[in-house]
Amino acid sequence: MLQFTGVEKFFGSVKVLSIPSLELPLAIYWLEGPNGSGKTTLLRVLAGILPFRGQIRLRGISLGREPTAYRRLTGWADAEPLYPDFLTGADLLGFYRDIIRPPAGQLDDLIGRFGVSSWLGSKAVTWSAGMCKKMSLLLAFMGRPALIMLDEPLITLDRCGSTAVLDLVRERYDKEGTAFILSSHQPGLKREIPDLQRLIVHDGSIKLI
Repeated sequence: MLQFTGVEKFFGSVKVLSIPSLELPLAIYWLEGPNGSGKTTLLRVLAGILPFRGQIRLRGISLGREPTAYRRLTGWADAEPLYPDFLTGADLLGFYRDIIRPPAGQLDDLIGRFGVSSWLGSKAVTWSAGMCKKMSLLLAFMGRPALIMLDEPLITLDRCGSTAVLDLVRERYDKEGTAFILSSHQPGLKREIPDLQRLIVHDGSIKLI
């Protein structure tokens, strides 16, 4: 269960999110809304990247009061990820592996699915947008998060990357009960994952349809 209580997000004096009370069962959600409606802001708040007022709890763990425990329950991939120029793919994977401690064999499986093995030794400064995207998605799926948030997961991806994302969403939900919040303008997402539930962002609030 994902719970919001008195959640507000301001940029300066402008309130961009207001969620007085909402409980969401763990499912696969498609986060919809026009550009500028607050979709990415909501995802970054949920990922613990942006500060906010109020309380967010995932499986009873409070982001505000137990941030480390909360973050261990989540995975996050930005729409347009950026990494420090000097880090290699191997550096990033090693850093995340040491923190998350994924199950045996999982990292090798993800590397194979996303097709990143040939450039793990290269530095991020040399990566294309698609390579950065694949790395971000791979890291989001690492471990056993209860909730994975993917902002525009299919943009800049080749067929290998798109197939990996769609297959992993279905597998993790069906086999492990992992919840997802996907923000996307790609109409094919609904076709590929027919059991998506709709979350609408409008005027700073969200509504389950």
